[in-house]
Amino acid sequence: KIIVLSLILLMIISCSTKSEKLIIGLIKPSLNHLPMEFGFETGDLNREDYVIKYFSSGWETNEALAAGKVDAAILPFTYVWTDVAVGKKVKILSFLERESDGIVAKKEIQNIADLDGKKIGVLRASTLDVFAEMFAIKHNLNLEFVYFRTPPDMAAALTSGEVDALSYYVPSIFKFNKNFHILHWYSDDDHHHPCCNLAATEEAIASKKQNLKALLTGLKQSTDKLNNSPKVAFDAAQEFFDLPLEYAKKSIYNTKYILGLNEEGKNFEKKSIEQMIEKGYIKNLPNWDEIYFEIE
Repeated sequence: KIIVLSLILLMIISCSTKSEKLIIGLIKPSLNHLPMEFGFETGDLNREDYVIKYFSSGWETNEALAAGKVDAAILPFTYVWTDVAVGKKVKILSFLERESDGIVAKKEIQNIADLDGKKIGVLRASTLDVFAEMFAIKHNLNLEFVYFRTPPDMAAALTSGEVDALSYYVPSIFKFNKNFHILHWYSDDDHHHPCCNLAATEEAIASKKQNLKALLTGLKQSTDKLNNSPKVAFDAAQEFFDLPLEYAKKSIYNTKYILGLNEEGKNFEKKSIEQMIEKGYIKNLPNWDEIYFEIE
């Protein structure tokens, strides 16, 4: 009996200790969590306050968030809107990574007009999908969308010739050989547009509000340092993502880190989600109170 009680006590202590920490889901290959990794390095964020779970893609990260397996995550905003539209209890706390996505294509596709009638690979129902759709509408292009589950599958399809172009993200967009080139950045059409946000479960907002507030404070401090010193940002991208300096510089140049929930960003997300409704991904448009939560 004493042994059993001791084991139960240890389990209670273990669960209690774990529950005090924020469990954060991050997309391993994405540069969207650079401010967090940098914050751990500078001390703006205390690594001991967090349990980090890495995932290989946005949809995997979102599945963990929607299921409550992580308290918060940095991920494309389209996933959160889709979650809320089907009744999942998650909210966006802040925009974080802006821009960072574009189109990489075969070298023979020399300009935007050359894309007309071509195949473009996207991740279904992601920002990469909806941005490509908005791009096609804006530039009056007839694109054939080919859908993939993971970024590596997309890259393989481009190099094998299954598709002519990809809607892709930094830093991976720079890693194709000389037979491919970056044709367009979505930021050319929508400057400083939101891409990946910090989101959290409603349960975490209720039970770990102060932890989330501290996270936002630390992220603000680390993003300020990255934004105020390009060299620091280049070095950080090199260190945390094992990038050559050339890729690090290009990635940071095409990525912005700006927190907050401004009206312009909300309107851009709303416009994007309206396009997702047109594509049949979701049936209704959630209102802003259902989507956003500002921690004070």
